[in-house]
Amino acid sequence: MLGEGADVANPLGGTMPGADEAAAMRLLLEYLDDDRFERVVVDTAPTGHTLRLLELPEVMDSMLGKVLTLRERLSGMMDGLTGMFGDEEPDPEEGFDDLEVLRERIERLRGVLRDPARTDFRIVMVPEELSVVESRRLLARLAEFDVPVGTIVVNRVMEDLADVAGVDADWFVTPDLDDCEFCQRRWEVQQRALRESQDLFRGHDVRRVPLFAEEVRGERLLEVVAACLD
Repeated sequence: MLGEGADVANPLGGTMPGADEAAAMRLLLEYLDDDRFERVVVDTAPTGHTLRLLELPEVMDSMLGKVLTLRERLSGMMDGLTGMFGDEEPDPEEGFDDLEVLRERIERLRGVLRDPARTDFRIVMVPEELSVVESRRLLARLAEFDVPVGTIVVNRVMEDLADVAGVDADWFVTPDLDDCEFCQRRWEVQQRALRESQDLFRGHDVRRVPLFAEEVRGERLLEVVAACLD
């Protein structure tokens, strides 16, 4: 408004915070209000994005406070300019009702996420040390947000399908843990990670999904994954 080079700090501190997360929450709220769906499944982004999504109500409070402060600072100037553009005085509340509505809808969604009768947050990890650390961090942060976690899924486990899901599938290719040195070393890595995960697993339903030799596509493999998660 003041032109380039003006010595005035951006009152909002740069890019609007939470814009992507707000768009995601808006879409999720639309699905929650749609009677066509009995269940909404959300494949969340990595841990950092998921936590920012849950922090959005606090971000919105902070953003709204900055906007209100800006309005107060500019109100005197806008009053002085009113006569230059017409007799009608601008509505100072115009546009702020939408922010309040958005905050209310976000709070409603957070209430749904905290309700164990309506939400089942499943942490998905792979049996590797870094994934264990990240999953432990996510579980702790979800507890701070009061988001219930009932299930932990361990993906890409190098085990026989029958050991994981009790499924008899002759077509399933399993890692050769007897003669393949590469498979043996990877299995040792996974075993160490699984041992480190015992405290993480405690009190949760743990489901394992095997490492597939091919990409999970088509009904056959999807049915196998469903059997592992059942």
